[in-house]
Amino acid sequence: MAESNNWSELPVELLCMVDQRLFKLKDVIRFRATCKPWRRSLNSVRGKFRQSLPWLMLPYCSGDIDSTSSGCKGSDICRRFFDVAEQKFHHIELPQGLDKTTCRGSAFGWVLTLQRTPFMFLLNPLTGDQIALPPITSFPDVLKFRPEKIGHEYLWVNDSGCKIARGKKSFEARYISKMALSADPAVEEDFVVMVIRCSLGDDRLAFCRPRDDEAWTLIPRPGPCLMAFTDVVYWRGQFYVLDNFFRLFICDISIAGHPRLRLLIDSKSTTDFSENYYLSVSPTGDELMMVTRNIRYPEEDEDDDDNNGYIIPVDHGVKDDEADIVALDEDSDDERCVDPGVSLDRRVHRTIRFKVLKLNEDTKEWDEVRSIGEYALFLGFNTSTCVSARDHPEIVPNSIYFTDDMLDY
Repeated sequence: MAESNNWSELPVELLCMVDQRLFKLKDVIRFRATCKPWRRSLNSVRGKFRQSLPWLMLPYCSGDIDSTSSGCKGSDICRRFFDVAEQKFHHIELPQGLDKTTCRGSAFGWVLTLQRTPFMFLLNPLTGDQIALPPITSFPDVLKFRPEKIGHEYLWVNDSGCKIARGKKSFEARYISKMALSADPAVEEDFVVMVIRCSLGDDRLAFCRPRDDEAWTLIPRPGPCLMAFTDVVYWRGQFYVLDNFFRLFICDISIAGHPRLRLLIDSKSTTDFSENYYLSVSPTGDELMMVTRNIRYPEEDEDDDDNNGYIIPVDHGVKDDEADIVALDEDSDDERCVDPGVSLDRRVHRTIRFKVLKLNEDTKEWDEVRSIGEYALFLGFNTSTCVSARDHPEIVPNSIYFTDDMLDY
């Protein structure tokens, strides 16, 4: 009798040929989960995320989860992912040591993680790959990490010179609000990580080049006034950042040792704390869009008239029989949480509408947009993503998919 073939010993070249012909993330995951030799041979998902719709990463699974598609069997470090296109959940087991990880932003399928220690990483949850970043203690305003000071582990100093002690859990959950990458780390080794560093109403931008830098570099604010940044994106070879006054800045990091913010669009608008603001780049890379998200609080007036941009109704609810994910509908009373473990009492706000504006490079102003056409936007803690419904017929064109990124307030 002839011996059976050992599939785990297939040549790497053949595995790569198969891998390159898989375009759905679920197929890539299952292919790599077949056996450890295959997973080791295919150690990155090069280019897959540019061809796929974003997945939503949800909180840790309970110990009774069993997913044959990922090999996640009752693990404490198993994460759920929601596939918007197919309305299904997938369960992925993260590398050991990530059971108490705080995630602060994502781009190109990589998540910025803080692990209850000063260490920071970029994690690709689908492959388990990690890229070390400079530690939190390398930020100029973070003085030290004191693990013996339970509940007061981090000691940092504000611009007034006041030293403040914070617990590691709350500090890591608020110190960094957004992250953007200049390139996909799976494709380009020489890339830049830009983050929004939050500090009691005085936000700063900080960046590093993981291949070369051992510390984060803060970008000085352009004036004496405190600043609050809402989003940052990489577009046409530069980082662009938006503040809560609709002002758009370019982050100039081209001169070593002298980073600065250059004002591109000024605005006389006043801060509206009932709105969130996002930046997104069109799939073609030709347009930069700003999205305003209007939040309604129980005590607020019902008058919503505003001529500054076109209102796109929230009418694309994403629902599932397992009742874990709901996109709120403007005409619906359904306010279930993204995760069933979160109490409804925390949902003191509700998203009621979005407005989309486009950068006019000639006038240096934001122009109203009456439709985003075939595009769909994905907004949240992640780097805002814009995709074409022509390339992904599973999604609704001229729509906005969003997660609740205000649970801390």
